[in-house]
Amino acid sequence: NSVEGPTLTIQKVNRLHMGSYLCIATNGVPPTVSKRIALIVH
Repeated sequence: NSVEGPTLTIQKVNRLHMGSYLCIATNGVPPTVSKRIALIVH
């Protein structure tokens, strides 16, 4: 799955959403920047 836009909102987050998410920022001018986010739900 992918989402475009400035924010990612997960409604009613639960343990099924846990894992790694990759955020990629680009504006058409190199370099593209990416960051992996680890979501942990207690």
